[in-house]
Amino acid sequence: MKIDITDIIERDGAVKRFKMNVDKLDNHKTGGGMSIVNLLGDIHIEGEIYSNEGILNVTARIFGQLEAKCYRCLKKIVEPFSVDMDETFEHANSSESLDSYKYSGRILDITQAVIDSIYLNIPDRILCEPECKGLCPECGSNLNEKRCGCRKQSDENKGFSALRDLFKE
Repeated sequence: MKIDITDIIERDGAVKRFKMNVDKLDNHKTGGGMSIVNLLGDIHIEGEIYSNEGILNVTARIFGQLEAKCYRCLKKIVEPFSVDMDETFEHANSSESLDSYKYSGRILDITQAVIDSIYLNIPDRILCEPECKGLCPECGSNLNEKRCGCRKQSDENKGFSALRDLFKE
C-alpha cells in the first residue's frame, strides 16, 4: 500500500486524495480482543494525505469483510467492516515520537497503519446476533438451536440445594 507523495512532500498545505483496492492481506490473522479474525477478499481504502512542514497526516476510510467465530456459540460469522484511520507520518530523520509512523523518500507506505487501524477497531466480542444464548456448559449444545435438559439438572444438583430448603417455610 504505497503512495507516491512527490507532488506534496515539499509543499506545505498540499493535499493528495487517493483510492486503492488492496488484494487480500495474506498472513494477517489476529485476535481482536477475544475474537480470532480473518480478513477476507480485497480491502478498499479512500482517503487523503495532508502535508505540513514534512509531517504527513493520513485520514482514510477502510472497507472490507471479516470472518470470525461468535464469542458465545462459536458459529462462523462473515460480515462487512468499515474503519476510520487518522494517522501521522514523520520523516525518519525527525524526532522520535511514539505516536506517529515513519517514512523516508518519496513513497509513503501505509500498510502497517492500515493493518493497525483495522485490528484496533475490531470489537472485543463479536456475536452472531445480539441475543446469542451460547453453548451449554454441560453438554456443549448450541442453545440457539435447541434446549437441553443439562442446565435444569445441574441447578438441582448444586452443593447449596440443602440451604434452599431452609427458605421454603
